[in-house]
Amino acid sequence: MLFHLNKNNSRRIFIRTWSLPSNSVFVGLVGRPRYFEAVRWYARPESHPLQLSVAPRLASWNKADDPDQVRLRKYLDDAEVLLESSKVKGPRALRLDVGLSPERDLLNMADLDNYAYPLACRLKDPSLVSVWCTKGHSEQSFVRVAPAEEVLPPSAGWLVATTSASTSTRAYKEQIRAAVAGAAELPPGPVRLQLSFVVGPQRNWLNLWKQTIDALDPILGRTYPNRDWNPLDGRITELGLHLTVDPAAGIAVKVGIAAGQEGDTAAVQPIEELATQKMLRKNQISVEGRRSLVFRDDDSGYLDWLAAHPDGHVINIPRNHSATAARVHRADCRTINGQNPHKGAWTGPYIKVCAEQLADIQQWAADNVRGAIAPCGTCNPPWAS
Repeated sequence: MLFHLNKNNSRRIFIRTWSLPSNSVFVGLVGRPRYFEAVRWYARPESHPLQLSVAPRLASWNKADDPDQVRLRKYLDDAEVLLESSKVKGPRALRLDVGLSPERDLLNMADLDNYAYPLACRLKDPSLVSVWCTKGHSEQSFVRVAPAEEVLPPSAGWLVATTSASTSTRAYKEQIRAAVAGAAELPPGPVRLQLSFVVGPQRNWLNLWKQTIDALDPILGRTYPNRDWNPLDGRITELGLHLTVDPAAGIAVKVGIAAGQEGDTAAVQPIEELATQKMLRKNQISVEGRRSLVFRDDDSGYLDWLAAHPDGHVINIPRNHSATAARVHRADCRTINGQNPHKGAWTGPYIKVCAEQLADIQQWAADNVRGAIAPCGTCNPPWAS
């Protein structure tokens, strides 16, 4: 069942992703359930901001010669030129900070996804895996791009929705809403929202943004009580959107959803950067934040985790989540520790799924792997797949 908690009057949603019912996690899927790459979360870029000389414009679907379209193109031209000076190799994160006049109500309209969408579309950047957008009272607006930095999942809790419907159909929104229907509506005030999408190569993730947010009225509240798909999304003052491409996903979409109040300290800093986490304290994997950590292309982070959790457990599994090639290990097992005997990367072709509690990686395997995973014959963990 969905689990939500308001604790000590703090304005947070705690939702345990592993306790969602099967008809929420895989809602709308036909036939066998699909097994995805885990959702990924990226830090908000904090690189040097570039001041825009033309104010950001909302997305417009008017005719090409409409004044709104003319102003939108002028702004996009300005932003594109500014970003050309930012030479970033590899996966990239984009950030747009929209300055609004002091008389504007920050919680009414000026939807952030409608600011972020035209800029992301103009850039047409296949290496763009994270897009952030904020709004505030200011005479200036800024844009910046930085290397994408993967971080831990939001500590305040998040849930997962999965759908195979087309975004042009009502079914897409209905399936997203079904997964959040049991969540408590956030109290009035600013909201910080992150959405992390796992999609197949044929899906345009930019087209998923608005349709997903439109279905979040159980969390955001409704503009009109009797009108569907009109959430109070103007109250979102910080929006983070993340992408993982999984060739095995096909047309299905998996969305991680994390929402919190802006005034809540845990929501303001919901994630801790893996790059600065040399030691993961035991209390970071708590009752409210119970989870497994997945290490990809991060040998130093993986080895640091092993050193900090000698009594933990690890699934060593190919990136395609093949059960036959996977094994479960104790964290101190010599076959997954120290110097790699094959002189390769520990977290390259094989990723590492780590948790203090055996039950956590068992849940990860149940959610992400089709088939039984065998225990390591060297360290013999107490594993029953």
